[in-house]
This record gives sequence, structure tokens and C-alpha cells, in this order.
Amino acid sequence: MKKVDLVIKLTTARSLRVRYLIGLSAIALLVTTSFVTMQHVVSKQRNFAQIVNLAGEQRGLVNRLAYFASQMATTEHQADFDQARAQVGRTINRIEDNHRLLREGSPDAGIPKITSPTLTTIYDDPMVGVDKALDSFLERARRVYATEMEDLTANSAAYIFLNVYGPYALEPMLDAAVDEYQRIGRESILRIERFELGIWLAALLTLLLELILIFRPLEKRVTESIGSLQGAITEYEETRARLVSAQELAAVGDWQWDVRTQQLSCSEQTREILGITADSVEPSLETLERRVRPDDRARWKAHLAQASVQANAGRLELQYRIQRPDGQERVIDQFVVARHDPKGALISLSGTLQDRTERFELSTRLQKLSEHIPGFIFQFELRPEGRMRFPYVSQGFVDLYGLWPEQVHEDAAPALTRIHHEDIERHTNGIYASARALHVWNDQYRVQHPDRGEIWLEGNATPERLADGATLWHGYLWEITDRKRSEEQIRELALYDPLTGLANRRLLRDRLEHALATSQRSQRHGALLMMDLDNFKTLNDTQGHDVGDALLVEVGRRVSKEVRASDTVARLGGDEFVVILEALGRDPGQAQQKAIQLATAIQQALHQPYRLMDRGCPYQTSVSIGVSLFHDLSLGADELLRRADIGMFEAKEGGRNRVCLFSEQREAQMHSRTSLVQELANAIQQGELMLYYQPQFRPDGSLHGAEALLRWRSPSRGLVAPGDFISLAEETGLILSIGDWVLNTACRHLRQIQRSGLHDDQCSLSVNISPRQFADPAFLSKVEQALTSHAAPAQGLKLELTESSLFHDMDHAIEILGQLREQGIGIELDDFGTGYSSLSYLKRLPLDALKLDGSLIADVVSDARDLAILRAAITMAKTLSLTVIAEGVETNEQRAFLTSEGCDLLQGYLLARPMPFDDLEALIERAARQRSQDPTSEPAHQLRQNRA
Repeated sequence: MKKVDLVIKLTTARSLRVRYLIGLSAIALLVTTSFVTMQHVVSKQRNFAQIVNLAGEQRGLVNRLAYFASQMATTEHQADFDQARAQVGRTINRIEDNHRLLREGSPDAGIPKITSPTLTTIYDDPMVGVDKALDSFLERARRVYATEMEDLTANSAAYIFLNVYGPYALEPMLDAAVDEYQRIGRESILRIERFELGIWLAALLTLLLELILIFRPLEKRVTESIGSLQGAITEYEETRARLVSAQELAAVGDWQWDVRTQQLSCSEQTREILGITADSVEPSLETLERRVRPDDRARWKAHLAQASVQANAGRLELQYRIQRPDGQERVIDQFVVARHDPKGALISLSGTLQDRTERFELSTRLQKLSEHIPGFIFQFELRPEGRMRFPYVSQGFVDLYGLWPEQVHEDAAPALTRIHHEDIERHTNGIYASARALHVWNDQYRVQHPDRGEIWLEGNATPERLADGATLWHGYLWEITDRKRSEEQIRELALYDPLTGLANRRLLRDRLEHALATSQRSQRHGALLMMDLDNFKTLNDTQGHDVGDALLVEVGRRVSKEVRASDTVARLGGDEFVVILEALGRDPGQAQQKAIQLATAIQQALHQPYRLMDRGCPYQTSVSIGVSLFHDLSLGADELLRRADIGMFEAKEGGRNRVCLFSEQREAQMHSRTSLVQELANAIQQGELMLYYQPQFRPDGSLHGAEALLRWRSPSRGLVAPGDFISLAEETGLILSIGDWVLNTACRHLRQIQRSGLHDDQCSLSVNISPRQFADPAFLSKVEQALTSHAAPAQGLKLELTESSLFHDMDHAIEILGQLREQGIGIELDDFGTGYSSLSYLKRLPLDALKLDGSLIADVVSDARDLAILRAAITMAKTLSLTVIAEGVETNEQRAFLTSEGCDLLQGYLLARPMPFDDLEALIERAARQRSQDPTSEPAHQLRQNRA
């Protein structure tokens, strides 16, 4: 029978369990279904809310678009116009995106595609549909967006359409769409809510069945309770073990003193900190007191007494020192909390002990270290209510802020008031930004020190969020005043001329580009003045660079005084200055007149006498000024400087001490000159240069030699005369390459004449040497190399030099000419009579010949003064044993006179024109053939042939 009862009980229990499980499963299924349904309702609500928000946002975007279109039409500033235009463009794109989402939906964005007959009518109606109305509205908006500021007015048709049609026609259509979306959403959610209600009713019915059918539901609960209790015990044991481990790791112990029993209980870690064992001492409050150092016992007792008598005092903190039985001294942080009964009587004291010895020693070392490093370390705290304080600052705080650390421990306001008024806002904003993002704070700012004045500080600090919501920074601040001064000096050196203090080339370019942009916005003309002091090099060479520098400083001061504060004065380098004049007027003529007036005022100011470095005699100089106007960005900074430079160059060429406006004609001349230089450089490489030779004859008509004359046959310019490019070659330095080519070509031709065997030993070729070529340190070696490389006889080469080549450095000239003559090369002084030759210099120079300039010979027959000068020159040359060569002989009268006066050689169009080398060879060959046939008739016949 018992066995049957047991079976019945077990069967009943199993049946109950099965029914219980079935009931739970049904409830779980219903709850899950309800949850899914609820989630579906929330999702539907969220989706329809997004749709309604999008539809409502369209109405706001229409008004926004109309507003920024009004800003575009009414603003007078280009920057505001550009900003409003950007907003119009973004709003157009936003309206189009929202409309596409409303019509088509977006699974990614969680927005379904909603359709209904009413919505179809609202959007697609051909007369009053939103699609058509919105397209028309956006089309006008794009027109307004594409219109420039000067073309868009409040009367523009597109602008009027936006401000009238949008608010009064389009908004009602959009409101209708919003209402329809809300209606569809409400109906959809209502259907789902009805379904959810049925689910909840089913769940309630199931619960009722559970209550009726399951009469012993406590079996499992009891079992679960027992298991839960066992788990709690296990968890308690684990928690206690973790607490003991944590106390060991943190060097923290706890104790509790019971007032009723007067017993002290403490943790193992507390005994370890005190250096005692459980069996060695009696557990009482006196045990703790005996370990406290005598110097700290009074404070320790007062600390406990305060906790005992003050109800709800909270946690009290104290730091003191203890003496262990082994003699070690430790630093302890103690926290005490008291428990009181409702009447205020003390129940117990609970406390913790933490060994802070290592940290205290580290803090002490850190404090000593901070006293010997520049700046100071600190902790800065920002409380949630906005209060700021310095929980800790090292002693260096006094040197940088002029405040004691105690003054800012609870309130940082005294330190913040010392920060420069221009830096305080940025400084505090940086603190708040660092607190929000918890990123490293760093800043450079100025502090007004009470004794040292304004100083610069730089700091870095790392923030951490405290449990109460405050932010604590750990950082370091140091002084950078000297570095800032150095940076300022570097900036001055980078942007300002170190001599005059004016803007340098780099700053000038920045100011000029800014002036061009400002001129375009304001439509006001400006001008650029390029100035160059006349004859400044002479002052430097004669008085020294220190005097020249003093003049430049005074020039910069005078120019700055003549212009307005808004204008820029810069020194490009050397004696070149530039002035940027802004806002001279909208009328070009008026702006030009003002620019000329200011330039003239500067010219007059700089023309006044200077007293430089206490020198007795005043110095007076002049300036050449080029002027170029500007009114927009069509001319860049480089082009504007180039134009002003062209104007200045024209002032220089026009006699100096002038003001010249840039002109297109002058620019064309400069361009032509530049092109000529480039073509000349190419001519040397392309072999376009050639030598012509003009023969030189003795008075009896016999051929003596020839002078090499340079010609340039340009493919584009034809035959270019030497006078058109020789001076340009001298200026640009191309004369060195040209001179080398001429010298080598003449030596090669001289060698060809020698190989022909048709010449006599006296036949020679003369080559003109330019002053720059003669001053070349390698000139002597180049002459020797030309002779050697072509195996030309040195006796057949004559070098013609002008007075300017020789008299600049007489000693150097004598040395070079002497070495040339030692090799057998002839030296001729060219263009004699056109300069200011010194007889004493002529006597010292190792010359072979004196070549009379053609200007002396031209009027020798008719002008008595030229006749006297010519006779004197010939007599002087004869006295110095020099060969006399007369060039420019064009008439028989000149030839007869020069022959009678004792000229040794004659050269000119009367005797022979310049000819190519092939023709010269033919002339030499013809002369040699005639000389071999009839030596007595050669000279006269040769002259007749040449004239023919």
C-alpha cells in the first residue's frame, strides 16, 4: 500500500511538474508574443514619427529657404551673400532628400514607403499636387542660388516667387500630407494594439489556469531557496577572501570598537600594519593608542573624540605616525565613522588604517625635486558646480604667480585674476573643453606678476573624472617668457627688415595680396610705388657702409612719415623701397592723381639734406619712383611689382629724380629688350654670330691687316648692327661668351691666313676687347688658350682696348698688357680722343698703337680745333713711339691729310668696307698675286680694287 501511495505521489508530482512546465511555456510564449508585438508597435510609432517629422520638416525648410533667399537679395556684403547662398544650396538638397524619402522610403533609414489614395492625390494631383508644386518651388530656388549678388534684387521674379508661393501656397499642401501621415499611423498602431490586447487576455487566462491546476507550487521555490542560500554563503566566503586580498594589496586594514563591550576587533591587515599579532597584545582601543607616536597622540585622541560626540559627522580623516614594536616608523592615513543610537548615544567606532609611508616619502622627494626645477607641478580641480581650486601646487607657484599655494587650495580665483585679460577667456574655454572630452589640456598664456610684470607660461595637464563628477588635472607649468621673446625676434627677422624696421619682401607680398583683395571688394583703386635711391653706391663706396645704412634708416623714417598709417612701407633690399597705397578712390583718374601727389611728396622729403652719423657736411640725394595702379585681383603681386619696377626703370633712364607711371609702351620696350637678350643668348649657341673684317692699309696703299667686326645674322631680325646688341651684352654679361667666341674665331682665321702662305709677316688681325672681358680674371689664360688651340701666331694678333678698360685699375692693366706683349701680341688703344686720357698713364702703359677715333677725323678738314687736336695726338703718339691708326677715313681729303701728318695705318669706307672672311682671304690672295707680278704697282691697284 505504501508502495502504491509512493507511486501515486510521485505520479502526482510528475503531473504537477508537467502541467507547471506547460503553463510556464504558455506564459512564456504569450509574453514573448506580447513583447514582439510591443516592439512592433514601438517600431511603427518610431517609423511614423520619422515620417511625420520629415513631412513637418519640409514646411520648415521651405521657410528657411525663403529666409536665406531674402538674405541673398538684401545683403550688401559679398561674404554674407556667399554664406546665405551656401545655406540656400544646402536647404535645396535637404528638401530634395526628404521628399525622396517620403515618396520612396528607405529601409536603411528605417523609413517605410507609405501609400494611400489620399496621399496619391496630395502628391500626384496635376493641378495642386505637392510634387509639381515642390518642383516649381525648387526650380525658382535654384535660379536664385545661381544668381550673382549684383544681379539679385528684391524685385527678382524668382525671389518674389520663393517668398510668396512658399509660405502661402506650398505650406498648406505640406500640412495636408502631414495630417494624412498622422492618420495612417494612428490607424496602423490601433490595429496592432487590438492584437496586443488579445494576447494579454490570453496570458491572464493562462495564469488563472495555473492558479487553479497547480496547488503545490512551493516545492520548486523551497528547493530554489535552499540552493540560493547555499550560493549566498559561498558568495559571502568569496567576498570575504577578496576583501582580505584587497586590504593586503592596498595596505589597508579595518577595525571596530564596541562601546558596550569595550572590545576592539581588527583585521589581519591592521595587525600587520601595526606590527603586532593576535596573541601578543590585548585587543583594545589602548592598543592602538600605544602604537601612535607621542607627538601625534593628542591629535589622535581629539580625532576620535570628535567622531564620538558629533552625530552624523560622516567620515573623518587624520594622518599620523605610529611606532612599531620593531622600531620602524610608519605614516598612517586613518578614516573613522561613528554609529549612534536614535538618542545620540555612541554605539561603535569603525575605522580604516592605510600605510602611506612609501607615498609620503615619494611626495617628500617630489616636493624637494619640484623646488629645484623651473615651474611647478600642480593638481587642478573643477567641481560639478563650476568652482575651481588647486588641491596641490609646488613651491614654484610663488615665482610664477606671486601667490602662496595656500591662497588657491580652496579657490583658484586669485590665480585666474592674474591671467592677462586677452587670454583669460581662451584659457578657461580650454579647461572646460578638456573636462568635457577628457583630453590633455595644454595652453600658452600671459600672467601679470606683481613684481616681474607680464610673463609667459606654458602648461600641460592630464584630466581624470572623479566619482562625484568633478574633473582633476595633474600637470606641470613652466615659464616661456624668454622663448616668446626669441620667437618674437625671429618673427621680426622673418617679416621685417632688420636695418630699417620696415616690412621685408615676405611681409610686403602678404600685404600686397591683401590690398589687392580689399581693392576688389571695395572697388577702390590703390597704387604701388617702387623707389630706388640715385647714386647710393657712390655714397657707400666713398663714405662707408655704416653711413649708407644710416641713410637707409633715415629714408625709411621719412617715407613712413609721408604716408598714411594704413599704407605699407617696405624695403626690398639694397636701396630699393616699396610703398603700398590703399583706398585712393573709385575714380581711376582721381586715384592716379593722389598716387602722383604722394609720390611727389615722398620725392621732395627724400631730397632734403641729411646729416648722417654727425658728419660735418650734409648729404643730399634723390630718388627715382615708379608708380603702378591696381583695383582688383586681375594683376597678381608679382605682375604689379614688375610694372612698378618698369616705371622706376623709366625714371632712371629719364635722368633720375623723377616719378614715372607704368606705361604699356615702356613695357613693350622692356619686353623687346628681354627678347633680344634671349635671342642673343641663343645666337651664341646656334652659331648665328659672324666676323666681318675691315682692312687696314699703309699710306702707300699696301694691305697691313684687318680689324675684326662682330655681326649677328638673326633668323627673325635679319642682320643686326653691333650698336643694337653690344651694350646689351655688356649689361647682361653675355659679352664674356661673345668675346671668347670672337677671340677663338679670329685666331682660327689668323691660322688659315698663315697656312695659305699668301701673306707677309706684317699681316695681322685686330680684335676688340670689352672692359668686362678685360676685367675677367681668366682673360689672360683665355687668350693663351685661343692662340694655342688654333696654333695661331701671336705676332699676328692685335688686341684693341678702350680707355675705360685700362684706366679703372692701372696697375692691373699694366701687368696684364705686359704679359700679353711678352708673348708677341700687339696692344692698341682704341677710340683715342673720346675720353679723358692722362698723358702720364699713356706713358706707363705698354702700348704698340694708338687708334684715332673716327669722330676726330670726320671734320678735320673743315674744323680747326679738330685739326689741332688730331695733330697733337699724332705728335704725342710719335713721341711715345706708338703706331698711329686712323679709322673712319671716308674722303680723299682726309686720307691725304692723315698721310701728310704721318699716320701709319688708314682704315675706313674710302679704302675698304667690312667684308666676310672669305672676301678678306680673296683680297689677301689678290694682293699677293699682284705683288708677285708687279711689286711696284700693287698698292695703288689694290686701293682701286677695294674702292670698286
